[in-house]
Amino acid sequence: MANRKTYYLTTPIYYVNDVPHPGHAYTTVAADALARAHRLQSRDAFFLTGTDEHGQNIERIAREKGVRPQEYCDGIASVFKALWDRLLIRYDRFIRTTDEVHKRGVLKLWGLLRSAEGPDGRPVIYRDTYAGWYCPRCEGFKTEDELKQPGNLCPDHERASEWTEEENLFFRLSAYEGWLREEIESGRLLIEPAGRRNEVLAVVRQGLKDFSVSRARVKWGIPVPDDPGHVFYVWMDALANYVTALGFADDSPDYRRFWAEAGERLHFVGKEIIRFHCLYWPAMLKAAGLPVPSRVFAHGWLTKGGKKLSKSTGNIISPDDLIDRFGPDAFRYFFLREGSFGQDWDFTEDAFVRRFNADLANDLGNLVSRALTMVARYCEGKLPARPAVSPSAMGIEARLQREEELAARLRTIFVAYDALDYAGALSAVWGWIAELNQRIVVEAPWELAKDPVRRPELEAFLYRLLEAIRLLATLAGPVIPNAACRIFAMLGLSGEPGPQDLAWGRLEPGKPLGKIEPLFPRVENKEKSVTETKVPATSDGAAPPAGTAGPAPAAAGAAMDGRIDIAEFARVELRVAQILEAEKVQGSKKLIRLQVDLGTEKRQVVAGIAESYAAEALVGRKVALVVNLKPAKLMGVESNGMVLAASLEGKAVLLQPDADVPVGTKIR
Repeated sequence: MANRKTYYLTTPIYYVNDVPHPGHAYTTVAADALARAHRLQSRDAFFLTGTDEHGQNIERIAREKGVRPQEYCDGIASVFKALWDRLLIRYDRFIRTTDEVHKRGVLKLWGLLRSAEGPDGRPVIYRDTYAGWYCPRCEGFKTEDELKQPGNLCPDHERASEWTEEENLFFRLSAYEGWLREEIESGRLLIEPAGRRNEVLAVVRQGLKDFSVSRARVKWGIPVPDDPGHVFYVWMDALANYVTALGFADDSPDYRRFWAEAGERLHFVGKEIIRFHCLYWPAMLKAAGLPVPSRVFAHGWLTKGGKKLSKSTGNIISPDDLIDRFGPDAFRYFFLREGSFGQDWDFTEDAFVRRFNADLANDLGNLVSRALTMVARYCEGKLPARPAVSPSAMGIEARLQREEELAARLRTIFVAYDALDYAGALSAVWGWIAELNQRIVVEAPWELAKDPVRRPELEAFLYRLLEAIRLLATLAGPVIPNAACRIFAMLGLSGEPGPQDLAWGRLEPGKPLGKIEPLFPRVENKEKSVTETKVPATSDGAAPPAGTAGPAPAAAGAAMDGRIDIAEFARVELRVAQILEAEKVQGSKKLIRLQVDLGTEKRQVVAGIAESYAAEALVGRKVALVVNLKPAKLMGVESNGMVLAASLEGKAVLLQPDADVPVGTKIR
């Protein structure tokens, strides 16, 4: 992909039979993030999305609503555009199949196909009669094997199909069977993930059937020239948008640049429409003498409760509700980080809240807040002096100053973006965040600030820390663009991250910081309250680690309603601690050994949180610790205290301060 001159990225054009759902948003956010990642590398990228607005379904819905089809389409298209604006989607063109430029492009493509001959010497377009089971909702014919019985139900819509016979114009797909197999097997048409490629090849090997490109019973569509009573069917109409949007009808500069000339032509699609994009569309282009797509990526389905999203069954998620509550950055981050982009995965609000609080509020938000607060406190709110390169320094903030180290880390992240491994790219960025949080603990700038002799050391660390934060904001920017701009503003920078920001040392010494504001304030799950973890006593009187479930013993002297008095509560000493080291306890699925800093001392604590947190992600976090418990051994490892956590659906959720509280601070 790195050798391509241009990058043309498209989503499917979404059918306007209803308002957008998270599946539409999932695809569009992914394409937008990739386009932004390309532009961040100074690559020439064009991003297209849009709406599919013709067909029998649209006729029916408009009639039921008492409006003209065009009026109905205008309304739904505006809803899509409004959602894309809310999700920070930066497309280069929004194509609608009711646009004149699209209609003219379809007619030009039709003219090429009408006069074309296939590899077998026969015309690729011919007239024939089709008889079969037709689903009005899909606007497609179904084989008897595909239908659910009894009732000849469409497998996608669970509605009865209709037996239909009509004369249509057909495209001779069967003539391109050998050519398609060779294109796909050679990788010239790259289909990803590999499992989808194998599915398409299996369809080819079973033998391809010709398909109709016109409909006689539909009125809402582009009329077929010289064939009154017929309009173009979806495969001729909607698929053509990928070239019509670029100005194919007029052989425009955009069409030549992003389609006709050598470049990456990548279609993002859902897996249910992969055969149309990998078989029908390339074959039509080949017949017309035009370049074909270079890459098709079919992502998996987003499900809820293990079932595909469906308005008809009530299994839905509202994108607007999620944006209202969590913001566009969190929406984009969660959907690209939580699952593997090529596979099906299940949405839960609990997972959203956990990911928001752990990754965005705690890891990134606290890092930015701590770093900027220290500069405000120790450097009068101005950026400290830019330090010289330190060849011997081992901290991440110092290593990033070395050109080869930074180049290697950038390469890892951009390779992941190019491979559409969004979770991998974000995991690498969040790895930086964990390292930087750990470095703050190790360097202890608050200690350096006490010694005037070490002032240069303090300033060097803080400048490098802020530069590292600026770099990670730049690299996360394709996924969380608003947050990246807000971090830049707090660093005293204007605008949004660009290619120039991939170099080290962009911050200007002496420049004042911007206003410091919370980046991602923590949220709670509105559907479930966080409950207290029940902590049973062990045989020697010590408490097991956080995350262990069990009945809570009654406190001595407790009232009959379970309440205790203030004197009893005062016996429990709670303090803020910071995690310095974390590793899983060998032989245990639940236990993690923590080395924590209490300000005046360091302790080893064992916590049962391994099923909720990766050990490496815990380093640098501040937690609430019960410090006056008797020592206890768990799996042979001594624990001197207990980390407090809530229990949410059996998973531990750490209780953490939402501000930069000094370690050792007593919790009252």
